Amino acid sequence: MTFLGAPLATLGIAAAVGATTLVGLYLLKMRRRRLEVPFAGLWAQVLRDTESTALWRRLRRLLSLLLQLCILATLVLAIGDPRLGMSRRGRAVAIVVDASASMQSYDGDFASGGGTRLDEAKRAAHRLIDELGPEDQAMILRLDARPAALTGLTSDERELRQALSAIEADDTSGDVNRVLSLAEDALRGRPQPTTVLISDGGGTDVLRGPRPDLRYIPVGKSGENLAITAFSVRRYRANQTAYEVLAELQNFGKEPATGVFQLLQDGEIVEQQRVELAGGQHVQRLYPNLAGAGNRLVARLLPDHFDTLPLDNQAYALLLPRKKIKVLMVTPGNLFLEGALLLDENLAVEKVKPAAWDPSMLPRFDALILDGFMPPETPPIDTIYLDPHGPKSPFPVAGEISAPLVTEVADKHPVGRWLALRDLNISRASRFSLSPGDVAIASALRVPIIAARDAGGHKVVAVGFDLRKSDLPLRVAFPVLLVNSLEWFAGGDGALVQTFAAGQSWRLQAPTHTKTLTVRDPAGRVVDAPVFDGRASYVGRKIGVYTVSSDGNTRLLAAQLPEGESRIAPVRELVVGGVAVPRPEPGRVGLRRALWPLLGVLAFLLLCLEWATYNRRVTV
Repeated sequence: MTFLGAPLATLGIAAAVGATTLVGLYLLKMRRRRLEVPFAGLWAQVLRDTESTALWRRLRRLLSLLLQLCILATLVLAIGDPRLGMSRRGRAVAIVVDASASMQSYDGDFASGGGTRLDEAKRAAHRLIDELGPEDQAMILRLDARPAALTGLTSDERELRQALSAIEADDTSGDVNRVLSLAEDALRGRPQPTTVLISDGGGTDVLRGPRPDLRYIPVGKSGENLAITAFSVRRYRANQTAYEVLAELQNFGKEPATGVFQLLQDGEIVEQQRVELAGGQHVQRLYPNLAGAGNRLVARLLPDHFDTLPLDNQAYALLLPRKKIKVLMVTPGNLFLEGALLLDENLAVEKVKPAAWDPSMLPRFDALILDGFMPPETPPIDTIYLDPHGPKSPFPVAGEISAPLVTEVADKHPVGRWLALRDLNISRASRFSLSPGDVAIASALRVPIIAARDAGGHKVVAVGFDLRKSDLPLRVAFPVLLVNSLEWFAGGDGALVQTFAAGQSWRLQAPTHTKTLTVRDPAGRVVDAPVFDGRASYVGRKIGVYTVSSDGNTRLLAAQLPEGESRIAPVRELVVGGVAVPRPEPGRVGLRRALWPLLGVLAFLLLCLEWATYNRRVTV
């Protein structure tokens, strides 16, 4: 017999203290109970029986003491949680239950109560608990994008089953390597460690072996699934009232699949089309020249037949808000610069001379352009520097280059897109020194002369030469450079706007003075995300539209299903390192039962016995 509630030494101390207290109380002089009699004649009989009953009175007191000690011993044993047949030589089992998005698949008709793969995994875990031997201990771990241990190692079946019941599937991918590392850490140093993975096998292709302590219980049957695998939207640069949508559909099954694809804007259908996909077919659909006042877009797929995973039949995207970017331009006078900014109707530009510079103006603007002017303090706003110099330059100047020739352009960066600078004529340019994370937008023989940075909650673009001493203002690349930079500041990069993937860590931009961002997920749960260096980190676990608010400002985010979760064909046999992972073995047969409920009942019966004997004058 082992005691799980407390160490045996602790129980012994508690029993000794309690017994000493009871005996001490009984050693004190006990008050005689007052007994009123109707006439004095009875005292004669009492006096005659006094000598003969003295021994009986002592026995009655001893019996009362023994009953009290038995009640105390029973309660102390119950607190110790004794178990029959338990020892520390049993197995230590980590039960990993997959709760990723693919586990929401229905392998039977869910209308008839077939249940999901997660339901099947829970039933398998319950059977595994039933098969634990009398000396085994187990723990429950949940597998998703952020794996966690739901219990410690325990032999309490009720705790294990409660943890299983609380598991719900998220719309995320499962990080199998992380959860197995977590299980290995928890079982390290335990006898006979065993990790049991209950899963449909999604994401297990990243496992490397061998793993001799791993066991596998597969769930799932069908791989038939028709899904929306990508959904993106963008506004047109020239006409921001219109937009276009790109959707990707795929049939992951072997049989042909048909259905209806719908595009909804703020709940109203704006496009509808029938789709027919052969087994394994993947198609892209472009819907151009769409317009509407709403900014929430939903792609919905309505299969003609039962679909195993309904979760990926919807996808979400958001149109970037259409608003003017307020720009403050500090310049002694530059018609080329002013004319280039007039080409973009989405800009609201205000010009001041360097002598009128006042930092208190900045809260009214979204971006700042400094034309050869360097303020005493670095402005806390997204800024374009034209010919920065001195110690306040955002990129340290390591010297000058005469007549540089642009040889490299970062055309993959949002600022460098569509820039043609190869034959640019410049009289002289500053040689920038870049820090880790900085990007050289344009370089002359690998020497940066135009650079960009996104750090500390603010974005910076610096052009390392005087515009008036180059022919850049005469080229189409000049307004393109300015518009690209301002759109990058505003959060748009001109490409298809991809939403976040559920389960990943999102880096959310926030005002510098903000301490927290309040995030409301599609289910209505509200979480406060702390802000550090102008950004907050948040992990969204459900697909849909999220609301992010701070200081009265609200914006929306969209989350889609992670790539690969729609591929739901189950892995019936898991092979790691060229070795097939076996099924778990049942535990050793034996009596495995908690005794504290029986001890509690026994203590109650002894208490009733003590009360009855006291009231019947059997004990005192």
